[in-house]
Amino acid sequence: MINCAIIFAMMFVLTAVLLTVMSAVIWKTDAGSGAVSGCVIAVYIIVNFIGGFFMGKTAGKHKFLWGIIAGAAYFAVILLAGIWIMGSEISGNADIISTAMICIISGMFGGMIAP
Repeated sequence: MINCAIIFAMMFVLTAVLLTVMSAVIWKTDAGSGAVSGCVIAVYIIVNFIGGFFMGKTAGKHKFLWGIIAGAAYFAVILLAGIWIMGSEISGNADIISTAMICIISGMFGGMIAP
């Protein structure tokens, strides 16, 4: 159980680092909002893939399931943090569903290729 907590902490630290680097690059290149959206999606994919990989490696059995759990838990935390920070409720937005699927599927793929 302690390994799961370490992996989730690593996922959020990696998210912060990647978003910081990508925001600096976007700021220096004066890229538009499309680049921002693309970078955020890329961060979700990278972080959940790595998290799913390490969760699958740690679990040993049912690796893809542990990757799905890692992606779903990551999405749940960023969704709840977004609601808390923005002070709003969930609206049935298609972006929420697509973000959830991106997180879950990339975590699953990471778990599937874990040794």
